[in-house]
Amino acid sequence: MKIGIMGCGVISNQYIKDIQRLYKNLEIYMVADIRKEIAEQTARENQIPFWGMPEQMLDSSDVELVVNLTPPTLHTEMNRKILLAGKHVYCEKPFAISLEEALEIQNLAKQQGLAIGCAPDTFLGSSISTCKKLIEDGWIGSPLYVCANMLNSGVETWHPRPEPFYEKGGGPLYDMGPYYFSALVTLFGPVKSVFASARKGFLERTIYTEERFGHKIAVNTPTHFAVIVEMEKGILANMNFSFDIFKSTMPLFEIYGTDGTMEVPNPNMAGGTPKIYRREQMLAECFGGADQREGKFSSLPELYQNIGVYVRGAGVQDMVCKLHRNEKEDAQLAVHVIDIITSILKSAETDMPQNLVTSCKERG
Repeated sequence: MKIGIMGCGVISNQYIKDIQRLYKNLEIYMVADIRKEIAEQTARENQIPFWGMPEQMLDSSDVELVVNLTPPTLHTEMNRKILLAGKHVYCEKPFAISLEEALEIQNLAKQQGLAIGCAPDTFLGSSISTCKKLIEDGWIGSPLYVCANMLNSGVETWHPRPEPFYEKGGGPLYDMGPYYFSALVTLFGPVKSVFASARKGFLERTIYTEERFGHKIAVNTPTHFAVIVEMEKGILANMNFSFDIFKSTMPLFEIYGTDGTMEVPNPNMAGGTPKIYRREQMLAECFGGADQREGKFSSLPELYQNIGVYVRGAGVQDMVCKLHRNEKEDAQLAVHVIDIITSILKSAETDMPQNLVTSCKERG
């Protein structure tokens, strides 16, 4: 399938490199950007035959699927234009800024008879797939609770243009929440309700990248969220998302079951080795000698092919494979994730728990 890359920002290099390396049935036929010279540079550096402005990509009869890598606030507008141009679309996260926008695009895709999907696709990788298999096989018994924490000091140390991360549609919830929520729903099914509090730790941030070193930017969105999530299956998750933490020893993602604990690899990555701590180890530590009181996790091998720890593009490949089987991806998971995010925001604003209005099918 001939695909186009819409938006030649920082993440486009990763998509292009990984798609060209891994998926030989996908041809990156064209790249587009509002800065035509950047599109041309990206095309020449990656041996892509065509480049141009976004409108030129939409007018191309050869491009069948567009990977939308434009800024988050433009996702809905561009997704709408891509679908109306008769092309399938795979969108970088977040799928939309509001649930209303997400549902609009989902319904438009159905009306047009087109497929639509959204990042992240890391839950398709070897690490989360292995964790799902281990849970289903009973390695930690029945899951009871989850503790997950995305805690860092923000993006201004590495991103040359971090302003959108501190505006509406930015912050740690929209930026990193999709990785954690997609993994959570993949492992345990839909979310039932959320309860949250939010804070803004700093009124302004300092950019540390070379080009704009020392430049100050305003913060116009919450940058720290404390969240309690109740799954439809009854599992409780305690989750924290923050751009205000310089160092933390909290677990990235742990699952606590009736027979043990699972340490899940970073949901931002496609690969990684899960770890298990079984109840029998606790009993041995209680009644055994000093050499048995170490409390160590046991690493388990990944049960699926690891194509790399930090990779992008599996979601595009997944969509195309479904299209070849006459199936259409409808972004059900992505819409549910936006429902989770916007419900958390509303809970933080109202100091009241929020029930979700969407659900989604569990993936096999």
